[in-house]
Amino acid sequence: MEVAFKVDVDTHQGLQQGVPRLAEMLAGIGVNATFFVAMGPDNSGRAIWRAFKNPGFIAKMWRTRAASMYGWRTILSGTILPARPIASAYPEILRNLIAMGFELGVHGYDHVRWQDHVDDLGEREIGAEVDGGLEVYRTLVGSPACSFAAPGWRTNGTALKILDAKNLSYRSDTRGTAPYRCSVDGTILNTPEIPTTLPTMDEVMGTEGLKSPAALVRFYLEQFSPNRLNVHTIHAETEGMGQFESFAALVRGLRERGARFFRLIDIAHRLTSADLPVCELRRITLPGR
Repeated sequence: MEVAFKVDVDTHQGLQQGVPRLAEMLAGIGVNATFFVAMGPDNSGRAIWRAFKNPGFIAKMWRTRAASMYGWRTILSGTILPARPIASAYPEILRNLIAMGFELGVHGYDHVRWQDHVDDLGEREIGAEVDGGLEVYRTLVGSPACSFAAPGWRTNGTALKILDAKNLSYRSDTRGTAPYRCSVDGTILNTPEIPTTLPTMDEVMGTEGLKSPAALVRFYLEQFSPNRLNVHTIHAETEGMGQFESFAALVRGLRERGARFFRLIDIAHRLTSADLPVCELRRITLPGR
């Protein structure tokens, strides 16, 4: 069974608290992973406007107990309280991840702006978001990034074309079942896409039958398939903090089943672009998201 953990880091607090905890646990048992960090400001508080656009947002916040999971400092960041930087606040944590053998990628610049407004931004503004994230990475790490993961799995043709021109090793912007190449307006892009294949914990936790940590672990052990690459996105703010013990139990369960763990860059290195299927993207709403 092949497993690739994709760790999305959306907030200042997630990088400060969740990432070191996850990295220590995973490294201690020899499990590889890829960390995607938002490179710009933590404007988490501005996500509250989703309540007016998405009726399920408040229900999700209540179901996942967001106030206790994130804390009020994060929930109000960028509104009543000033936005705090994410990546540039803890460059030593980023460098430590690389030194420990983990992969580090770019999770956009302003996470909330991208997730909530990517369809409202023009080519110049999307380009600035991409360039901003890549430049912060280069400044802090000292080398160029080779991967990008779109905040909230939100993307469009303009964003995909801009990213394709950056000659990255791969992207992980979407949800799907296996690696592929995107077709945008009749143009086949070169950059391989390695999609997330499983639901995330914040999409399922608290739903019927999944209200306890043990139930969550059992659920996920049934989702991982021995016959395909399993790309599981976790969040530094969820599995790295409030649901840390549940995630640790899941990792132990997967190891007992003989799972082999890969970084996404390891998967990308064995792909041949010309051999990948070509797919067009569809915008859908996923349960719990």
